[in-house]
Amino acid sequence: MIDKVYEIIDLLDENEIIKRLDFIKKEIKNDSEIKKLIKEFNVSKENYEKYNLIEEYRKIKTKLLDNDIIKEYINIQNKINILSLKINKRINDLTKNITNE
Repeated sequence: MIDKVYEIIDLLDENEIIKRLDFIKKEIKNDSEIKKLIKEFNVSKENYEKYNLIEEYRKIKTKLLDNDIIKEYINIQNKINILSLKINKRINDLTKNITNE
């Protein structure tokens, strides 16, 4: 089974979705506007959590999520997270009887 897990990891590394995610991450790192938006978002999130400044947080979050690159990044990240949860659940189901005995 462990060999199969390594095969899955290799397949993931070669997958077009993962390659696209890596490309988008590089785009984000090289885009000063997106980096500025992310920084503003992080500051507004901190202000929201500390001082309950919700309006500023909503405004900047909306602005950030309206960015096409960020949208695609989040979409891909969500797909990968769901897949990861499914894999973890399946592994848990397979090993459940072993560890409960």
